[in-house]
Amino acid sequence: GNVTRGPHREFAMASGEMSPGEFLEFNVAWMKAALERLADGGLFATFIDWRGLHTVQSAATQLGLAPLNLIVWSKPNAGMGSLYRSAHELLPLYKKGKGDHVNNVNLGRKGRWRSNVWTYPGASSFGSDARKGLQHHPTVKPTAMMADALLDVTGRGDIVIDPFLGSGSTLIAAQRTGRRCRGVEIDPRYVDVISRRFE
Repeated sequence: GNVTRGPHREFAMASGEMSPGEFLEFNVAWMKAALERLADGGLFATFIDWRGLHTVQSAATQLGLAPLNLIVWSKPNAGMGSLYRSAHELLPLYKKGKGDHVNNVNLGRKGRWRSNVWTYPGASSFGSDARKGLQHHPTVKPTAMMADALLDVTGRGDIVIDPFLGSGSTLIAAQRTGRRCRGVEIDPRYVDVISRRFE
């Protein structure tokens, strides 16, 4: 594959399901498995809450990934939190190996003007496709955001790997942009959600 996207697992760590050491082991394991399928020069990204960023960075370093950027998904409406409610998610972006990666942005030379701050409505925004999917999955990503990301860093017909397909946003975005998605979802309930949303 040319790009892979990882899980959004801050809930597991924050709720005490995993210790910090277990969370690091978990990230190293799934990232290593995904990297075996990623082409040289392929890009790797995973949505993460600010609390898990250090763990993902540590896992990426252990696996030899080169950091390219840190993208901030800015949401118009804040989500969870107590002292300050989070109105963003982080998306660290890495490259595997020495090969060239696809860059369809190239500072606007190819007609795409993008920054590392992405503003898309999240699940708490009325009318967003993420909100519609929230009843079926806790961390729905907007399909438009995923489609823009694929247009930025992949070519038509490229394979996109999503080892935590969740609600299917990556699959739908890949289909809409002429990419091919290879996704895995362990929970049968979410496989049903993916099928319904894709249909």
